[in-house]
Amino acid sequence: MSNRAEKKKGFRGGLLGTAALVCGLAIAGLVLAACAPQVVEVEKEIVVTQVVREEVEVEKVVEVEKVVEKEVEVEKIVEVEVVVTPTPAQLPEGGVKTIPFMTTESDPESVAVFQEIIAEYEEDHSGIRIDLVLTAHGSEEERLIAANAVGAELGVVGIHPEYLYDYVAAGYLLPLDEMVDGVGRDKFKLGAMLSLEGHDYAVGYAGGTHSTLWVRKDLFEEAGLDMPTNYDELLATAEALTQDTDGDGDIDIYGIGIPAAANGATRARFKSFVYQNCGDWFDKEGNLVFDHPNVLEALNNYVALLEYAPPDVTGWSWFDGITAFTAGKIAMHPYGGRLGYNLFRDKPEMRENTTVIWYPVGNQVKAGRGGYDYMAVSANARWPEETKDFLEFFFTGDRLARFEMTVPGHLIPPTSELEEAIFGFDHPYVQQYGDDIRTLFESSRYNALPQLQMGAVDVETCTFDPAYNPMPWASEIIGQSISAQMIERVVVGGESPEDAWKWAYTEMQRIADEWKAEHPDWEPQATQ
Repeated sequence: MSNRAEKKKGFRGGLLGTAALVCGLAIAGLVLAACAPQVVEVEKEIVVTQVVREEVEVEKVVEVEKVVEKEVEVEKIVEVEVVVTPTPAQLPEGGVKTIPFMTTESDPESVAVFQEIIAEYEEDHSGIRIDLVLTAHGSEEERLIAANAVGAELGVVGIHPEYLYDYVAAGYLLPLDEMVDGVGRDKFKLGAMLSLEGHDYAVGYAGGTHSTLWVRKDLFEEAGLDMPTNYDELLATAEALTQDTDGDGDIDIYGIGIPAAANGATRARFKSFVYQNCGDWFDKEGNLVFDHPNVLEALNNYVALLEYAPPDVTGWSWFDGITAFTAGKIAMHPYGGRLGYNLFRDKPEMRENTTVIWYPVGNQVKAGRGGYDYMAVSANARWPEETKDFLEFFFTGDRLARFEMTVPGHLIPPTSELEEAIFGFDHPYVQQYGDDIRTLFESSRYNALPQLQMGAVDVETCTFDPAYNPMPWASEIIGQSISAQMIERVVVGGESPEDAWKWAYTEMQRIADEWKAEHPDWEPQATQ
């Protein structure tokens, strides 16, 4: 298991572990050992401590019972409940309300637009300051869990959809119903809002796809190859484009680059293989279907394609494929629009010889992996109404469109209206590579995520129906990247594909069964 997978071994376990650690630091428990049963000393003490920080009163009551007996070892931990009652903070005269705005969008152009939008908001709201907080991609859940465990303040946060059920159950998110209504509920595409139990908890600000394949047109022309339209053609093309160009016995260009580490990058690429080979994780009722032979076929296809990938893909994460493509090391790479825009900005001559096509990794269903990045409001926001107001401000007017244009084609708009507006921008990339952007946008119409559209593919009829149907136990299946661990077990661990597949679906069945046992009244949203 990778360090990443070990670190994230289930949201619930991580949440309980974090809470226990914080409880151990904040609440006194006493462990004593002594001897001689003839001598017994008993002490009780009540300690009341008041801590005032930023006008939030914390009252801690600790009752400690000490028991000492000679020749008898006794371990006793006394747990003490700490009751925290926040009171509305009063700002001093001239004080400013500060709202943290956490995001993983650290591209320089994106940051510049964020700062412009923040300045516009602050100009009309003189008593509010928006604090832009850049964080690493993939660290959102750790920050949210840790902040809630220690009572740290957050505001606008990014969340991953596989943790939706856990976050709502833990009370980490505020409902955004009024904010969504203010923007226009009917404007959003399927999957662009995360809703549960009749409330909206997160809104997608940008979509992304991994069901598209970037290809070097010049290398295709030199080899006399047509663009692949199905998996068999893709495999043959990858083999043909794997070349020793200088005859020294070493491969200089690999046909394709796909990751094989136990992480989210591998998980994202493999989802398209599962869907297109008529497979899925669970059906719409929540029954396991990952054990269907079609999924084993998808795994075999992925492993076969890795023969024509660089040997270091066992360590690749999200951006390593872009780096390899830009360096001329690979001829094809599945990615969203960022790869094309990075080439346009950094290697325009290579971009002229590059295009994007549908990623054909199966022969049965036209479906692929894709979803949204989401913004939410943390329940521990100090200024909740003001935080929601800023989020609505970001989603209205031309502000979201301006942000999407910082990486055109990669940041797919969450509304059809905004999507079409992209092509009206006077932007050189849009004008020159509009056809590629349309390919990216079109591919997203066939995208799904197993954590949000559970049962998107019917494994018996091979039909695609990506209805909104969240998977409640997704934090432990998607969050742990079990499918990516399966691939790593084959490529790095030397297991047979069938053995690794059996391990994976057995783990998935166990996790789902345990969750259902704890929630006997649960019904899937698709059947409600």
